[in-house]
Amino acid sequence: MKLSLSKNDTLVIKGVAIIFLVFYHSMATKQRLLGHDISFFPFTNYYAFYIFESMNVCVGTFAFMSSFGLTRTITHKYLKNGKSSLGAAESTDFLTRRTISLMMAFFIPFVACTSVSLIFAHHNPYGHGETFVLNLIMDMLGFAGALGTPMMVGTWWYMSFALIIIFLMPMTVNLYRKHGIGVLIPFIVLPLLIDAKFYNGTTLNNMTRWLLCIPFGVMFADGNIFEQMKEMTIGKNKVLSKIVKFILWTAILLLAFRLRKQVWTWKFAYYIISTVLPVIFVYWLYEFVCGVPIINKLFAFFGKYSSDIFFMHTFIRAVWFPDFTYSLKYWYAVFAFVMGASLVMAIVADLFRKLISWGKLTSFVSEKASCLTAKALPLQTKDA
Repeated sequence: MKLSLSKNDTLVIKGVAIIFLVFYHSMATKQRLLGHDISFFPFTNYYAFYIFESMNVCVGTFAFMSSFGLTRTITHKYLKNGKSSLGAAESTDFLTRRTISLMMAFFIPFVACTSVSLIFAHHNPYGHGETFVLNLIMDMLGFAGALGTPMMVGTWWYMSFALIIIFLMPMTVNLYRKHGIGVLIPFIVLPLLIDAKFYNGTTLNNMTRWLLCIPFGVMFADGNIFEQMKEMTIGKNKVLSKIVKFILWTAILLLAFRLRKQVWTWKFAYYIISTVLPVIFVYWLYEFVCGVPIINKLFAFFGKYSSDIFFMHTFIRAVWFPDFTYSLKYWYAVFAFVMGASLVMAIVADLFRKLISWGKLTSFVSEKASCLTAKALPLQTKDA
């Protein structure tokens, strides 16, 4: 395979996704404007809300890319020398390291944003006394979204889903290696056992809506599907082929966005379109954006800081400066302020991590935790 979805390509895709996410969270509905009159020129209010709400594709994009990237990590680190599946030791090591990596990445933004919100913004959703401590710990560990306990900001629900992705990865990879496309079956059937009305879009929630992104990420990563799709040409003329592919896949992408908005899709196929649309979106970006000079560097820059921007952007628009944010009057000014302030905080957080050698500490903690779980595994296996 000549082509490869590289680390830089991944940063470009994440960069586009985080820009979409800030637009979506800031202006997807009239309620998010907090009563302010925002000018969406040259769009009407209807089309502005339509476009910004459609940028919800960013959630599925992050879920898919997480599964995609973790699959490649598993393949290169644990499934070498012809090994076909993850054993208990490899699965435990993967789960330990990835969970700690996620928690350590979240810790500094959590402490900083929570402290500022509690002390200066007087924003306390946790309650008081023992309840405060318990809810704070659940939020810090990323469990709040799944457990339904209070979160400092609602967007932190994704931490719970990120943990779900990590914990389902070893099983999903093993199922795919053994049964191929059959890996989709449990992700299609099991939700029905949990909720008989699962495929009615009105019952979907954040912990279930993007589950199908997990096996799709595994299949596309393991099978190099994006690379094969990009390598394909229509005819012998590569330039003409690229133009035809651009027209074709742009039409398919726009159709998928349109289908997502249909009432019947919401009622009966929202679980499916919530994965199919991000997959098409990621491929479109990989094929037509990742290779464009200058633009790809700009998006990759945002992608580098996408995690911290996600962790912290809601505080700018909804907790610390809500009135100022939406008093800026113009949609692009609102976006520029939220994104700019979030980016500055993300850069500061990154510099602080480097200053205190946070990366080395993360590696040390991961290594020690992995050794401890490895020692405990034989005993657990024997007892079982």
